[in-house]
Amino acid sequence: MIVVQLTGDLGNQMFQYATGRALAARHGTQLVLDSSLFEGESGDTYELGCFLLDAPLAPVAQVARLKRSRLPSRRPLLGEAGPEPLKSPDNTYLRGNWEKLAHFEKTEAQLRSDFTFRPAIVEEQAALARAIQESPVPTVALHVLRLGTLEPEYYSHALDALGSGVGSVRLYVFTDDADWCVTNLRLNEDDVVVGATRAAEMHLMTLCDHLVLADSSFSWWGAWLNPSPAKIVVAPRPWLEDSPADWVQIDRRDYQADQPPSTTTFAPVT
Repeated sequence: MIVVQLTGDLGNQMFQYATGRALAARHGTQLVLDSSLFEGESGDTYELGCFLLDAPLAPVAQVARLKRSRLPSRRPLLGEAGPEPLKSPDNTYLRGNWEKLAHFEKTEAQLRSDFTFRPAIVEEQAALARAIQESPVPTVALHVLRLGTLEPEYYSHALDALGSGVGSVRLYVFTDDADWCVTNLRLNEDDVVVGATRAAEMHLMTLCDHLVLADSSFSWWGAWLNPSPAKIVVAPRPWLEDSPADWVQIDRRDYQADQPPSTTTFAPVT
């Protein structure tokens, strides 16, 4: 049995789940999600319920009842500075954020199945989803997190890098501060500032043709779950040390891309 502690928001919980799922798959054993921290004063809530995954959710003190075996040891208490998680034995308790693609890239097919949005989430913004999919111009999911550290210049240069390979686009802005976006970003009358639940917003991001990310785990998963092989993803640098190699990275200090976006060709998603 592999037990993974869940904490933080949706993006954090997805990284934790993904690493736990990969380790459980390696050992051919059960994955259990520890919900203990949701019962305290952290303010965190369980957010993976928006997906069709079926791993049991239980406080760690009750995990032993799910299977007739001893409670998995809390040692090693793995963290980013500790051993690599996939080298851990069965009956391991995982505690950490695990924001590294290498931890779970070999279980991609399983994770894409597990992270299928429930029908209620898909239907929550059905009209907006249709508008994205039927747009006559390429659509771009632009994520702005004002609790982060990115300023308007990053988004301006990210859109320039994207535009050199795509041309005219329609922006769908996902943000925690709509007023800031209207004031500081170069939006036109056809662009849309989206207001929806977090899960519904991530679903909508997966429908857009291309993505401009914030320094956010939510952004990362919105791009990773987007199935289009033609998508262009622009992300800040430095950020997570391990992301897909084909993502274009813009330095948050001097805004230079690490690869020439103009060499990227665009093919509409059908």
